[in-house]
Amino acid sequence: MEESIIELLEKKFDPIYIAIFGSVITESFHDDSDIDIAFLSQNQTHDEYEVFMAAQELASKLKREVDLVDLSRSSTVFKAQVVAYGRVIHYKDGYQKDLFEMNTLKMYAKLNEERAPILKEIFESGSIYEK
Repeated sequence: MEESIIELLEKKFDPIYIAIFGSVITESFHDDSDIDIAFLSQNQTHDEYEVFMAAQELASKLKREVDLVDLSRSSTVFKAQVVAYGRVIHYKDGYQKDLFEMNTLKMYAKLNEERAPILKEIFESGSIYEK
């Protein structure tokens, strides 16, 4: 499975980082589970339609639904979840991989620091709306 994913994504997007995440890397993976795949490409010339079509091609090869996510278009929170809980199946070089993961976790930590007062206020007031 991993070889098929890597081969197709290398051909389509020249990724520097590929990870699988979600149920595919847990014991809860079953016959009806989809395969969640995230990638990061140095070449940002592809569009959402190309990513969608690649997901369909992978689904056909793997005989399962596939969710394919371009990390360059993902939120900081989503990237952090992939870095923290996903399993890297391919990377071009260790330095780029480490740099991406460090920057992602740094941005996530900064986000948490910035939103801490807001979350504290919500928790204390019991509402997300101003009174």
